Amino acid sequence: MRRLLWLAAACLVAGGAAAEPLGEGDAFPEIALANQHGDVRRVDAQVRVVLFSRDMDGGAVVRTALDRDPALLERHAAVYVSDVSRMPALVRGMIAKPRMRRRPYPVLLDEEGDATAALPSREGRPTVLLLEAGHIDRVAYPETPEALVALLTGVPIPQEASGEPD
Repeated sequence: MRRLLWLAAACLVAGGAAAEPLGEGDAFPEIALANQHGDVRRVDAQVRVVLFSRDMDGGAVVRTALDRDPALLERHAAVYVSDVSRMPALVRGMIAKPRMRRRPYPVLLDEEGDATAALPSREGRPTVLLLEAGHIDRVAYPETPEALVALLTGVPIPQEASGEPD
């Protein structure tokens, strides 16, 4: 019995229990990730907006918005972070990264999934984290590229279009 309790405790310490995702009011952790070209960028207090995707559909919303307006990130002191840890390394290295290198904007890549594990996400949607003084001021999950751009530019969008919880 003692052995079983010891094993269970070891599993919890080793990361068996998932932490709650970050939310409004939480401090955003300072992370450093390499982009598609291998250049490391720190997500620090200078960043006002974090666009985050954990899956292909959410990434497509961000990609479409940024393909239409590559300067969107710079204008809004934003970074785009993508968790690509679920993608097989071979596919990531031989197909995904070479395609990403053709994009005119940086994509910070979390290849292990650890740096972005605490970031909130919804299946099929990107996460937009609006930061104020290093803390999360607002979290939104836009469904379309237009809703994402409207969120960044301050144009009011309907509650249902933003994908925000009620």
